Amino acid sequence: MASTIAVLNQKGGVGKTTVTLGLASAAWARGLRTLVVDLDAQANATWSLGVSPSLDTWGTSDAMLANKAGAAGSMIAPSGWGESIWLLPGSSDLTIRETDVKRADAQIRLAKALTGVTDQFDLVLIDCGPSLGLNTTNGLAAANGALLVVEPTVFGLRGIDPVLDLVENVWEQHNRGLELAGIVLNRVPGVSSDAEKRAAQLAKMVGAKAIWKPSIPLRVLINEAHAERSPIHSYGQRASEISNAFDRHLSHLLTA
Repeated sequence: MASTIAVLNQKGGVGKTTVTLGLASAAWARGLRTLVVDLDAQANATWSLGVSPSLDTWGTSDAMLANKAGAAGSMIAPSGWGESIWLLPGSSDLTIRETDVKRADAQIRLAKALTGVTDQFDLVLIDCGPSLGLNTTNGLAAANGALLVVEPTVFGLRGIDPVLDLVENVWEQHNRGLELAGIVLNRVPGVSSDAEKRAAQLAKMVGAKAIWKPSIPLRVLINEAHAERSPIHSYGQRASEISNAFDRHLSHLLTA
């Protein structure tokens, strides 16, 4: 069974998509057949994977709306990263899915849509939007691991408890196979006493073992890779610090 990981945080700008794409890049470098599910209405992962978001393209929103087992199978598309990386595209109409709470099976529609589809892949990465609403609940209900992305700033640490509460709630009500995979510190500056202070504060909150090492450094090259819609691993030695971090995190996911 594929490892299916929901990458989340209710705060925007912490780099959930960066971590999702970094893990996808590490999988790309290993030749692992990987599916990225874009559950964010901004659809940045979709664009960075070489597919222009469009309401005319079948994607995550349509798969959830179908409310049918395996519906995503006919909606996944090849990415621009090569034959091993596939995509269930995001689009702006994912905002509409947030209001579907009264529909039947509202919280498990993504899980239903991915039934049988995840078996075709070695790894499935679900890039959740910056909220704790219905779409993120769907992402967690479809996953066997929750990966929380945190920026080591005073604002980045605010609101972590509600995220952990949602993970527990989804485990209780919708998905007994869900576990907290861990926490990734992202956008970490090279030298910052405040970042070190916030990292220590986070360790007290969640336990040091929950925080994966190494952290993801703040580097311009990451934005360059996004802009060029390319895997970070394709930059070779220039990106070795970043790619090595994602390689270790991928190994952690696959052996957990």
